[in-house]
Amino acid sequence: VIWPLGDALPPTAIIGRLRDFGRKSDFSRERVCLNDPIRSVLKILRPQLELQNIKVVLDLADGLPPVRAHHNRIEQVIFNLLTNARDAVNQKAGAGNDKFERRIDIRTDSRDGHALVTVSDTGCGIPEEVKAKIFEAFFTTKEMGEGMGLGLSISSGIVEDYRGAIRVHSELGRGTSFRLSFPVVPPGDSPTSPAFTVS
Repeated sequence: VIWPLGDALPPTAIIGRLRDFGRKSDFSRERVCLNDPIRSVLKILRPQLELQNIKVVLDLADGLPPVRAHHNRIEQVIFNLLTNARDAVNQKAGAGNDKFERRIDIRTDSRDGHALVTVSDTGCGIPEEVKAKIFEAFFTTKEMGEGMGLGLSISSGIVEDYRGAIRVHSELGRGTSFRLSFPVVPPGDSPTSPAFTVS
């Protein structure tokens, strides 16, 4: 479908274009240890988080099995989850509640043939009526100019591209946890096998 100049693209087309922007040109997946993009993102965000008195606690599993993905696109997902966690902690503090530990926990693990990433915060939490909508394109609870409501929608799409899943658990006033789950590379598979090609 060709959209004339001046016409607004539908939300699905905008999301598709933004997701495609981060793809590698050769479309071949890499072996990615999920610990690596986490460390890369923290090199950027940790100084900012420390300036905002937010403690980051890392619990990264040794020998975490690799997944089929792209390092830079997983970075995009982790970056979004961490900035959302930062905003939730700051929102809780900004509401006059300074009697809590400003903290973000990042944990990796493997279980049942899947590599897992969990990002948890001690922020404001997500109301039940909002939680059902957070992965929808252009849905946001932030003030005008602070966000377009695309981050979690795009992140969810990236995770699904790698046959993964993203889950959220939240308690209002106590904090939120996002868990990513990706199938690990089966033993004996090589990067040249057909399974490493994005369809």
